[in-house]
Amino acid sequence: MSTQHATSAELELYVLGALDGERAQRVEVHCSACDACAAALAGEARLETAFEKVAVRSVQTVPRPARAAAYGAAGLLAMAAAVGLWMGRLPIASGAGEGTAAASHHPMDDGAILDARNDALDGG
Repeated sequence: MSTQHATSAELELYVLGALDGERAQRVEVHCSACDACAAALAGEARLETAFEKVAVRSVQTVPRPARAAAYGAAGLLAMAAAVGLWMGRLPIASGAGEGTAAASHHPMDDGAILDARNDALDGG
């Protein structure tokens, strides 16, 4: 490799430690004798260091446990509200044209309505 310059791909692989022993040795020998390739190798090393810093910083800025806890708390609150509405303990906001009777619904009302309907269908 001393007569041929190192390619940017070879320099990148060298910095990453992905070259086999013989190829890594050739890059080292060539870069020790060639100022242009040594400068390119230093540039690749700086670039890899910058990538590592960005990767570490991006991992540190995402607090996954805190986010998961917030989502879990919001989910529990939504479930509690849904159960409260389903059980009839929370007042239901009346919509257009609905009176206050919708807010004070009692489960027995359904049974009374069904009994009256069945009586009407049976004829008496």
